[in-house]
Amino acid sequence: MTRTRSAFSARLVFTGVALASGGLAFYLPLMLSTVGLAHSGAWAAGILFGTNLGRLVGSHFASRHGVVTQRRGAVVGNILLEGVALFSMAFIAAPWALVALATLAGLGSGLSFPGMKSFLMRLPGVDSARVFAGLSLALRLGMAVGYLAGALVGGDHLAAVFGVLLAMFVGYAGFMGLAMRDIASDPVAPEPVPAPAPPSTGAPPAAAADTPPAIALTPMLLANAFFWFLTIQPSVTMSLYVPRYVPGLAVSTTYWVSTVTVLLLQMRVTRLARGSAGHLAFLRIGIACLGAAFALMALAGGHLAPVLAAAVLLALSQVFYAPSLDVLVAGDARARGLDLGKAMARQLFWQNLGMMSGSLFAGALFDEALRRAMPSLAWSIPATCSLAMLVAWTVAMRRPKA
Repeated sequence: MTRTRSAFSARLVFTGVALASGGLAFYLPLMLSTVGLAHSGAWAAGILFGTNLGRLVGSHFASRHGVVTQRRGAVVGNILLEGVALFSMAFIAAPWALVALATLAGLGSGLSFPGMKSFLMRLPGVDSARVFAGLSLALRLGMAVGYLAGALVGGDHLAAVFGVLLAMFVGYAGFMGLAMRDIASDPVAPEPVPAPAPPSTGAPPAAAADTPPAIALTPMLLANAFFWFLTIQPSVTMSLYVPRYVPGLAVSTTYWVSTVTVLLLQMRVTRLARGSAGHLAFLRIGIACLGAAFALMALAGGHLAPVLAAAVLLALSQVFYAPSLDVLVAGDARARGLDLGKAMARQLFWQNLGMMSGSLFAGALFDEALRRAMPSLAWSIPATCSLAMLVAWTVAMRRPKA
């Protein structure tokens, strides 16, 4: 496969991912706001809980059975499973049934997403940092359009929203199928292996991006679960907080601001990381930005400016954290000769575990903040947890790898 053909296949994948993420961003704030106002914050959070429970189960299965991530039909079928399950939510009113469908959709996502990443990394001549930054960019581009569309449409046209969502997932499956066919047809596209070490020049070599991280992988994945436990909090709480305390702001606006920030900065920032040490430092910066966003929201009250500033900080946490974590996991898998699809599924398992538990915690915490008439409580506790994580991460980076 030539470099031009590899780039074309990558663009097909990125286009499909942008469609899917746009569909999710289109419906999610509207659905969470609708369910939260009609029922409770806990039921709204239950939709995200179910989504991430399904992703957790799916990614766990994919981490143990490589056939799920290696077969084109399996990846395409699971993408369509997610789209059909989400479309079915348009015809359901009972909150428990919405949670059940969200769980089924999450299962399709958890089974298909590691396979998508694995096929991307099978492209010859790819740079993992650039690929994962491009993937993050595609996700955020789709989200920007989806959030903007959701802000314009509002929650009164959910049936049309879910119809568009299904069409976008069908498009994702089609683009992904074409890209995987090209990649699988290439006889020289095996699972990537580590490149041989260059001859010694007497000087200490610079750390490469695709080398094992300086911190053992399992503790890093545990920390990743806690990061996503915190990161999912705004996805729930913003949808519940904004309609009540900043009613002049459309519920999708903060999501859109965050997404546009990622689009403007992602590629520029990711290329600044130098080797595994640089990506590890980026993880710490991402945690710091997350904590600062929570602290700002705890002080925001009903003021528009700090809410939008917090949305920018939330975006920066993703800009620094998400691609660097993927690069480090891929580098560790390559260096150890592990199946890349299974390694990515393992990383997604811990991520989804954090998001699943974090979404439920966020809904319960918001309800408790309402009961106590202390809206800042929903943000101050995650801010304290972020600070504790930042301190623990800084200490861990100073210890030599076991």
